[in-house]
Amino acid sequence: MLRAFVGLSLPLLFLGVARAQAPTVDVTAMTPAPALRLAAGQPLYFRVAYQSTQPLRFQATGFLDSHPRDHLAMNTAPAYPAGSHDALIWLSGDAAARVDEVRLRVFDAHWTLLSVVPVAVHAEWHAGLTPAPTAPWAAALLSAQKHLPPPPAARHSFLATLWSACATVLVPLAFLAVPAYLIIQVFALVKLRGPTRLLSALPLAFMLPVYAFCLYALSRDSNLWPLYAIFGSPLAFLFTLAVFIRARRHRPA
Repeated sequence: MLRAFVGLSLPLLFLGVARAQAPTVDVTAMTPAPALRLAAGQPLYFRVAYQSTQPLRFQATGFLDSHPRDHLAMNTAPAYPAGSHDALIWLSGDAAARVDEVRLRVFDAHWTLLSVVPVAVHAEWHAGLTPAPTAPWAAALLSAQKHLPPPPAARHSFLATLWSACATVLVPLAFLAVPAYLIIQVFALVKLRGPTRLLSALPLAFMLPVYAFCLYALSRDSNLWPLYAIFGSPLAFLFTLAVFIRARRHRPA
């Protein structure tokens, strides 16, 4: 009985914790309103009240008949700090732009989409109109937005940091291995004799088809034509170099 109770309670507990940590976002005001015939290029501002345990970013996307609209501009989505605060989001359109819905997308500080909040709005932008007056809170939030602190740096695991450091070193070496292999291969074929010479030529069984494929890709105007040579050359270089060094060390006096 106790095991059944624990088995049922733990998922509910984790679900409650996940819901508690999810940000709450509400659109509390819009300006200019209620007149939504806007001058071309004039922003339509939204005041968003949020509560979150992590920094958030917000962006607005305009829709008409459930289809995203072109010729619209949106805010740059700075990172707002964790806690309970108000955020400012805006959307503007060119002349003849029209929307009947605005979807407010909520991201974390590193641009992971968390939720989408739909808002029913019937707005049109027209050329030749005088810009409608906006509420004072829009200017206040816009001024406060300019002084937001920078978002916290992304945390990387030790393995991710190690992999990034290795890639920074290994990628240039892989490029250098392409000409280096050709040099050591020719040098080994000229200097070595007997079985070691044949052994040093073993990578050619793999690299010659690679070079042929690279030339074929180049003839097809592929911008990735050297990729296979870059991947194959490091191993071929190391193998040929090892055979050459071993042969030179064990050559008779």
